[in-house]
Amino acid sequence: MKTFEEVSFNTRQCNQELNDFRKLLQGQPTLREREHLKPFFEQAKQLSAFIGTYVPDIGPANLLAFEFEIEGDFVADIVVGNRENQTFCMVELEEASPRGIFVTGRRSAPEWSRRFEHGFSQLVDWFYALDDSKRTDKFANSFGYGHAKFHGLLVIGRSDDLSPRERNRLRWRGERVLVNSHPINCVTYDELHEDLSRRLDNYTAAASGEQSGF
Repeated sequence: MKTFEEVSFNTRQCNQELNDFRKLLQGQPTLREREHLKPFFEQAKQLSAFIGTYVPDIGPANLLAFEFEIEGDFVADIVVGNRENQTFCMVELEEASPRGIFVTGRRSAPEWSRRFEHGFSQLVDWFYALDDSKRTDKFANSFGYGHAKFHGLLVIGRSDDLSPRERNRLRWRGERVLVNSHPINCVTYDELHEDLSRRLDNYTAAASGEQSGF
C-alpha cells in the first residue's frame, strides 16, 4: 500500500518544475493522463505538493502520495496534506484535451462531457470510501486520529476550448457543489498553471519580505 512521503518545500525547485509544466502545456494541445500527465507530476514532487495551496489550511503540503489506495478499487491520483492540522486534498487527473469538459449535445448549451462526469464521480467515490473507513486503523494510520478534513480537485481539459459562459459554469460547479460537505474545485490544466504561478510569486514575495524585515 502506498504511504505518504514527507516533503520540505523548496521554492527554487518548485519554480523549475512550474516552468517545465508550462513547456509541457505549450508542447501539444492534447496530453494523455497516463502517457504524459501522471508521469510528469510523479517526477515534479515540489509542484505536486504546491497543489496544496488550493486549500488554505494546507499551503505547500508536507505530505505527498501518488496512486494512493483509499479502499479497495478506489485509488487517488495524488493526495497532498498537512500533518499538523489533518487537512488533505485528493486530486483527480483527467486528460488535457480539446472539448474535454463540454461537448455539443442536443441543447444549445454544451453538455458536460462523459470524461468530466467520470472524473467528478471518481472524487465522489473517494469521499464515499473515506467516510466508510474513517473508524478503521488504516484510516488513522494514514490521516491521523481525530477529525480529518478533505477537499477535492479535478484537473481536466484546456482553457482555450472554453467560452466565457462555459468558464462560468465550470467555476460555479466547483464553488457551489459539495459532496458530503467536501468542496471540489474543478480547473483546467492551464488554470492550474496560472493559479500556481500566481501563488508561487506571492509566496516568494512574502518570504522575501519576511527575510528583509518588512
